[in-house]
Amino acid sequence: MNKKHHFQYALLALFTFLISTPSFAGVLKIQTQTTIETLESQLKITVRLTNEGTAIAHNLQVHLKLLGETLDSKISPQLDPGGKSNFLFEKNTEGVKTGRYPLTVIVDFHDSNQYPFSALSGMTFSVGPNVNPDLAVLGKNITMGKKGELSFDIKNMGGLEKHILATLVLPRELSTPTEQVSFQMGPRSQKELNFEIHNFSALPGADYPVFCYFEYDLENEHHTAVCQAVIKIIAQENLFRQYRWIWMGIAAILGIGFLALVIKNRKKATALDDP
Repeated sequence: MNKKHHFQYALLALFTFLISTPSFAGVLKIQTQTTIETLESQLKITVRLTNEGTAIAHNLQVHLKLLGETLDSKISPQLDPGGKSNFLFEKNTEGVKTGRYPLTVIVDFHDSNQYPFSALSGMTFSVGPNVNPDLAVLGKNITMGKKGELSFDIKNMGGLEKHILATLVLPRELSTPTEQVSFQMGPRSQKELNFEIHNFSALPGADYPVFCYFEYDLENEHHTAVCQAVIKIIAQENLFRQYRWIWMGIAAILGIGFLALVIKNRKKATALDDP
């Protein structure tokens, strides 16, 4: 009998923006639900997209990243508000080492102005019996404008040393100079890992879930822990607005000085005119 393991993951990504006509505001609200069915030597993956917003999503394409490969779906022309669409994938796992592995789902889509967006979700799946990664990882949510720093606290809960590869996955709107970091962790130890984040094309007001995988091999098994954090994008204040009170103070001082100079010159002129 074939053993089947079912894993489900749901992610809600919300983006708000104006669509073409200034008087009309539309909301893109894409929900991504991924179901993974693991057979003896094959994965069957279903990604369901639901448009829960009020605006049409255009040119939708799903990308899966797993086991060192990227699987791309065909492009779906549009998804109307309230609409659902399923994308099916299959992946052969014959010869893959027993253990738990990362799976990243990236959904690309556009608004009516053809502005690009992406929705990201991260999870894990098992090949063979399920294994415990023996890691405790906590991500810290951040708020940023053009640049920020994302931190993860990692604890090695086991009694053995681990050589860990950390991989940060971001939506296309964000970037980092260093996507992967390799490090050692001693038994029962703790470490903080930081990533520099840059805003490439993210719009103010959007919340972006991001994921970091922590992988290592031990006793001929592959282990993976996944951690989620949220990056909130805020508007970047310009220098005048940020230091407006200083500018206003300087303007007031200059104004007073100019007024004092005018009064002084008038007094001089009046003194010269008097007989």
